[in-house]
Amino acid sequence: MSRVCHQPVRMATGDAFSDEQIDDILDRMLKKAQRKGEAFDRAAIQEAAAELTKEELFARLSEQRLRVASARASQKIDAQLAAMTAVGDEADRLKAYNVGSEKQGLAASFSVDAEARARTTALWGEAERQLRDAGLMDRLSGFAVDEGFERAIRRERSRLNGADIEPTGDADALKVAEILNGLSEKGRLMQNDVGAWIGRLDGYSGRQSHDRLRVSGGFWREFQAGGLAAIKDMKGASLKASRRAFREWRDFIRPKLADETFAGIEARDVDDGWLDDAKALQRAGAIDDAADVREVFLYRVWFDIVSGKSEVLGGLDDIGDFRPPASKARSVSKHRVLHYKTPDDAHDYALRFGRGSLLANAMAELERAARNTALMNRWGPAPEAMFENTVGKLHAEARARGDVGAANRLMRAQRRAEFDELTGAGNQPDSLRLAMIGRSIRMQQSLAKLGGMVLSGLSDTSLAATAMKRAGATWLDGYNGALAGVTRMQGAEGKAAADLLDVGARSAAAHLTGRFHAADGPLGWAAQAQRFFYRVNLFEFWQDGLRRGVAEMYSAHLGAEAANPWAALNAGTRETLERYGIEADDWELVRKGLVSLDAARTEGFAGMRSRPEAGLDAPLDAAATAEPAGRRYFTFEALDGLSDRDLFKRAGLTGKEATPEAARRLREDLRVRVQAMVGGVLDDAMTEARARERVAMTRGIKPGTVWGEAVRSFTQFWSFSAAIMGRHVAPAAKGYAGQAPVALLAHLILASTALGYLSLQAKQVAKGRELRPMTDEDGEFQGGKLFLASLLQGGGLGLYGDFFFGEASRNGMPATLSAFAGPAVGEAEKLRGIMADLISGDPERLEDVPAAGFRFAKDNTPFLNLFYARTALDYLLLYRIQEAISPGSVARYEKRVEDQTGAGFIVSPSEAIGA
Repeated sequence: MSRVCHQPVRMATGDAFSDEQIDDILDRMLKKAQRKGEAFDRAAIQEAAAELTKEELFARLSEQRLRVASARASQKIDAQLAAMTAVGDEADRLKAYNVGSEKQGLAASFSVDAEARARTTALWGEAERQLRDAGLMDRLSGFAVDEGFERAIRRERSRLNGADIEPTGDADALKVAEILNGLSEKGRLMQNDVGAWIGRLDGYSGRQSHDRLRVSGGFWREFQAGGLAAIKDMKGASLKASRRAFREWRDFIRPKLADETFAGIEARDVDDGWLDDAKALQRAGAIDDAADVREVFLYRVWFDIVSGKSEVLGGLDDIGDFRPPASKARSVSKHRVLHYKTPDDAHDYALRFGRGSLLANAMAELERAARNTALMNRWGPAPEAMFENTVGKLHAEARARGDVGAANRLMRAQRRAEFDELTGAGNQPDSLRLAMIGRSIRMQQSLAKLGGMVLSGLSDTSLAATAMKRAGATWLDGYNGALAGVTRMQGAEGKAAADLLDVGARSAAAHLTGRFHAADGPLGWAAQAQRFFYRVNLFEFWQDGLRRGVAEMYSAHLGAEAANPWAALNAGTRETLERYGIEADDWELVRKGLVSLDAARTEGFAGMRSRPEAGLDAPLDAAATAEPAGRRYFTFEALDGLSDRDLFKRAGLTGKEATPEAARRLREDLRVRVQAMVGGVLDDAMTEARARERVAMTRGIKPGTVWGEAVRSFTQFWSFSAAIMGRHVAPAAKGYAGQAPVALLAHLILASTALGYLSLQAKQVAKGRELRPMTDEDGEFQGGKLFLASLLQGGGLGLYGDFFFGEASRNGMPATLSAFAGPAVGEAEKLRGIMADLISGDPERLEDVPAAGFRFAKDNTPFLNLFYARTALDYLLLYRIQEAISPGSVARYEKRVEDQTGAGFIVSPSEAIGA
């Protein structure tokens, strides 16, 4: 462009822009004018200039927000890593920052993963409470999908967001739409609060999911596209199938998309390689017309979906649908999405190419917003770049100190795997079909092997009590809370307190997100079957009750501790607060907020809330700290009434820095830390695997590879044992809550062994067997063997106890290498043995094949091992079939059980069937 053309612009802008920037601005303005009319029409140019001014202002404000958010995150990273000196060296601190540590130290457990779980549970908790209070939970948590109801919800959501459509007249659909819209808006604002700039979309009806398998053409796409010829040329058939899949997807979605989906791409600058890429795609046969920029755009969308990029969190660049193609001028937080003409078009797409129900996707949208917020809050708007920069700085620190070990461990793949677990990149399979096969096999093994897991859950109460002891309560409090929960003997006030700690959120989320359409294929059916299985084997009932009971107890414990200043706190309470970054001044704010909440609730304390002027320095007087009538419960509401003045005092903000926005951020920061602490303690009580355990077991090996699926199958049932070792045994071995390691380990082992003994005997009765005796038939004492079996059953020795001792592991499997390796490996070994016998030609070996084949089928049939039904089924049918296939096998089985356990059957199987 001529230098003369720059002069008017230069006069208006001075030196704010370079000649190159002015060229770019003028060029974009002319392109906008072309789309509106003639390129040099005065009205079109004026309108284009006005729009361009808004865009430039938006971009500059976005860039400023980006810098502020990046600086804020950098300060958080430096401050928390510097405070983690007790955790270990640079590698240990980076690990703790991402996935947490059980070591005692300031913020050691307040990881990015902990914050993500806290934010997710908070949003899920709101959804659960609002839907339950509206009386709609039962309608939403059923197994059957009401397609008409979901379509009505989508229409109402779109109408509430500005779409010009008629109301459906369905009051329930409208209520659900209002709830989901409100929570979706909260998730949007959460992300904007940490650096994003996500605008509201007119007519938005909910986040769209994409079933990668459907979009890519289906499980058998090569054979559908190439027939039997695909066997000879699988690579060629795969390319042919991909081209066919894209065209089917394109032809279905293109008529349903609104014009704003393609806004701006018609005039895309060809200098950025767009046209060259398009021509290459056309030559390869991937697209039909390189000149059709809409088709090129849709191909890139399709490719990002089938490659899994849309499922990875991207911080500021996260959009949830796909990543836009690169452009010469960066558009910060201005993400291109698929805009449908109508909510019905969006719903039609969901039925054809989506995954899960509308409500399941709404819950997934909340989870994604929460996780992405935590990622940006802790790693900045550009998490990937900030992570790499931080690793470089920590590596330089270790090198300057001469610590080769720390420097090497910083660069290990494990540190990268921990970060990828947070973004989801580590869970994207290389081969979707291979990952699907592996997951289906493991899920089938769960359905076939865990019918008695609720009986194993008896020993979980000792682990819950251990977690509560570490959190500052007593062992007895832990047992009382657990038993009250599983027996449903809680009072109304305690249940309400537990609900306000969001304990119903996880169960409700499972109800909503676990529902998949039947058309989803094997994984949809399997997920639905797994949820039903956990319900009929009573494990869901047990877990929900246990979590609720422990939550009530912990709420009451924190409520009682609110009467104590920092120095007077129980050692365990203080240590737990510190592990989640809550210091003495923070605790004073928490207890003041709880007292203020009690003042608003309890008669006789009504005037206390009107005294915020006392400030943080004023001690809480006797009246303020006295227990209110009844039991005091802590809930997150206690943090809502904190005065701005107290928050400013805690943060040291004065003058212009002390703004309402600053107070809101301080209150939110404290709330997230407290929510993370409560959620972490409850997860410890439930011994649930978290990101740290998942990465430790898979070692960062991605699914969808032969090695990745082998590792996941080998470690299928390791998560419980790994969680015991990492979150119960290891901390106890170092001591906590003022207790010596000997006392803590003694309780952990003895209590889990005693409860493991009850579980062991309960399983004996459930199998129709006599209780295991203390002596054998010769009168020899068998207590040592029974002690080891009980210890194993209770989980006290974790994984290695499962392998070395006992007749049956926690999962009800024989304690052989197959139990150590996971059930799929053991079953594959059994099948190999059966096939070897079958082809051996040896008459003696062939004689055992029918019985072995029947046992294999019986052991791998889902739902056949439910503890309360299996014994009746054995006596009524299965023993008879086994005897008919292999005469004498039932008697031999009966003898083998008696030899291994020292206990016979209550009713002899061989006599019962007349063998």
